[in-house]
Amino acid sequence: MKDRIAHIIRAKNLTAAEFAIRLGIQPSNVSHLLSGRNNPSLDFVRKLKETFPEYNLDWIVMGKGPMTVSEPFVTSVPAVESRLDEKTEVENNSKALDGTSFATTEPPCFPEEQLPLSSSGLKKMILVYDDNTFEVLSPR
Repeated sequence: MKDRIAHIIRAKNLTAAEFAIRLGIQPSNVSHLLSGRNNPSLDFVRKLKETFPEYNLDWIVMGKGPMTVSEPFVTSVPAVESRLDEKTEVENNSKALDGTSFATTEPPCFPEEQLPLSSSGLKKMILVYDDNTFEVLSPR
């Protein structure tokens, strides 16, 4: 659970102290949770859910299901099958969530490839892994 708490802190671009202030708890409590010294209390989980209602309680507590309440649960596909089907999936998904169309000419980049990070308006990139954890990358 401490890793999922750390993911929320990074996703919200907060420091541990800012996160504590938002939840109305002592910064030392967050430090103890992130280090693994203490386990989260029921009160902490309640405050976390009230402060960040977009996160799925099952994901926060048990690491199961989708990370956010608006994200549909997708069973993971083995990496080999995923790579084979990715080009077809990219070609088939030519509409954004808001219904607008976009052009897809290349399959998405894989982690071993170089990703161009420039100052051309890119704010952040979110990598979501098979285990529903994620990483937020910002060009700086």
